Amino acid sequence: MKISSKARMVPKYKTYYMVLFSVILMALVLTGLYQFWPHSLDEDNHGSRLPRDIRTMKPVVIKPDSPVPAVGDEYCLYHTCFDVYHCGDDDGSTRIKVYIYPYTKYIDENGVAVTLPHSKEFSQILDAIRTSPFYTTDMYDACLVVPPIDLLNQNNLRLKETAQILALLPRWNDGINHLLFNMLPGSVPEYNTTLDVDRDKAILAGGGFSSWSYRRGYDVSIPVFNPLVADVNLPHKSYLETRKWLGVSAQIGIHSEYRTELNGIANEHTDLLVLSKCLPNEDGSYNYSLRCQGDEEYMYPHVLQESTFCLVIRGARLGQLSL
Repeated sequence: MKISSKARMVPKYKTYYMVLFSVILMALVLTGLYQFWPHSLDEDNHGSRLPRDIRTMKPVVIKPDSPVPAVGDEYCLYHTCFDVYHCGDDDGSTRIKVYIYPYTKYIDENGVAVTLPHSKEFSQILDAIRTSPFYTTDMYDACLVVPPIDLLNQNNLRLKETAQILALLPRWNDGINHLLFNMLPGSVPEYNTTLDVDRDKAILAGGGFSSWSYRRGYDVSIPVFNPLVADVNLPHKSYLETRKWLGVSAQIGIHSEYRTELNGIANEHTDLLVLSKCLPNEDGSYNYSLRCQGDEEYMYPHVLQESTFCLVIRGARLGQLSL
């Protein structure tokens, strides 16, 4: 029986491509996070990545009967849901190429926008990819494809319509080789630990995975970005210096029962500092760079440097800004 050359190369290169794909995918995600984590994005550069006049762009109408992808495949593995033959060139190049769909306006039949403008964080992720050596402008030459939809915060999404947008993408093909970014999955009351948008076989780079929802060897677990500390420059403090407290809890919005327990422990152990948000300003807004214990104010996150341990309790979502 004659065996094709394509079949012969699978055993030889399968392990190689698995390792290569995992390393470069993680490098790509970390590059994106590094790009926007401590820095601010120049507004002119940000604007240059979008069409000159979005208002004149012809929108794409998402009809109610537009197709919807299958629910996310919870059993996806690299071997079953990823097409390795899109990665690597015939000339022997091993560079994994990443393509980003062009920015597009989507509306429903009533003319209402289906998606919101890109957040600063998502724009910076896209900018990091475009300026990396992995970026390509050829959709069909790419190993990984990134949709133009900001999925970082599920609270901002219309779930069905967002899924319909994915299904209409030119190279969707059941989500194979597509990479989605999400940091805040789930919504009330369940707060699921993965994005609730139907996405079929797409790879998810997400914050808040649980051991049940994370597809080991396929998804990428990323930290949840905290915009409050993006521009904070903390003074250097040696690990040899003595800390004022053994533990500090500076979370806000934790369940009242947890806070009651913490306050009870703090009353018995003076080396535990439990903080909450301060009283609102006159206009009703809060200064989230401050934490309070009674009338005493502490700068956040600077107060964390004064403690040996920082206590983080699970909130509604597994992914925590406090981390």
